[in-house]
Amino acid sequence: MLWLLLLAPALVVLYLWLLHRRKKTAVRFASVALVKQALGKGPGWRRHVPAALLLAAVSVLLLAAARPMARLKLPSQAQTIILAMDVSGSMRATDVKPNRLIAAQEAAKAFVAALPRNVRIGVVSFAGTAAVVQAPTHSREDVVASIDRFQLQRATAIGSGLVLSLATLFPDEAST
Repeated sequence: MLWLLLLAPALVVLYLWLLHRRKKTAVRFASVALVKQALGKGPGWRRHVPAALLLAAVSVLLLAAARPMARLKLPSQAQTIILAMDVSGSMRATDVKPNRLIAAQEAAKAFVAALPRNVRIGVVSFAGTAAVVQAPTHSREDVVASIDRFQLQRATAIGSGLVLSLATLFPDEAST
């Protein structure tokens, strides 16, 4: 689609040709001075604004239709998962038997057991604040032990949990 942007100069040439052709037909009057006097002062450069806006719109449309992309380098060998677990007081609710915290712990342990051994796993807990409970490791036993040690706390800071999880995943990316 980017090749179609080469039509933009052709559109400019077509516009200039149409303006030139228009001048030829205006010369057919007997007295050019009389016609200029009747027309008065013309719009000047403002008459070209609609054509310029149309050309810009067509160019932007063609650029958007080309679907520009960017290539990002991502670490493909690093397979690390951070489990961000809520340990706030709301996890005491019994809408899931026996309560939300125990159900979340059991689901997390089943998830850890199902992962391939080459994947590193870390655990972040969040309530009023967030804390790295287990740094990323290959040891499933350490991860399960850290999940079993959860203690309920006050408040909920989901954003802090997410920020700390990302900081644990990408320790070299220092935020300022």
